Amino acid sequence: MNISFEINGRKVSPNNMKDALEASILENASAQIKQKVGSIRCSEHQQSPKIVGKGRSLNNLSFEVSGCCEDLMTKVKAKLK
Repeated sequence: MNISFEINGRKVSPNNMKDALEASILENASAQIKQKVGSIRCSEHQQSPKIVGKGRSLNNLSFEVSGCCEDLMTKVKAKLK
């Protein structure tokens, strides 16, 4: 599973955050996503989803799901709701 974050147009990760609280928030979000959808793979293509958290700040992240087919994306979106 590929989980990434973009804050204000820049790719960030918990490892390169200067603020420990912000790093913790990203780590927690990533862990929760992995817990909910980490085992989901496309039964036809054997692919896992790609999830990108985007926003102007950590306070307003929205998540985009992409994958090999609509069936995979539908399953992931259902688990994330």
